Amino acid sequence: MLKQHSFMKEGMMTVYRLNTWEKFKARVLELRPKTVFYLAQPHPLRTPPLGLRLTFYHDQDMYVFVDYADGASLAKTRIPVTNHTNKIHAEVREQDICDFLSDNFPWVEPASLPPFMY
Repeated sequence: MLKQHSFMKEGMMTVYRLNTWEKFKARVLELRPKTVFYLAQPHPLRTPPLGLRLTFYHDQDMYVFVDYADGASLAKTRIPVTNHTNKIHAEVREQDICDFLSDNFPWVEPASLPPFMY
């Protein structure tokens, strides 16, 4: 079952949170979006404190998947985390994310989202 959150009035955008990689992958294969957006972001409750958000849009709906670091890789996608023993310099490399998305969805154009500004 998809978790859904409607942020606007009827007929507007609905946000679906897909909590497993398998559900997200199945939805991408079904809906075949042209672009999947990615954002490496802090996840302070993980070691190292990293996360990855994948998002795509279909019609007026948005689909979101969130992964998080678990040592040397992300827990759900198994994308590698570099410098995983160093909380300050640990990272998920952009090329690794793009390669992962291209391997799973050859038609998709991966697109980086800028980090949130405060």
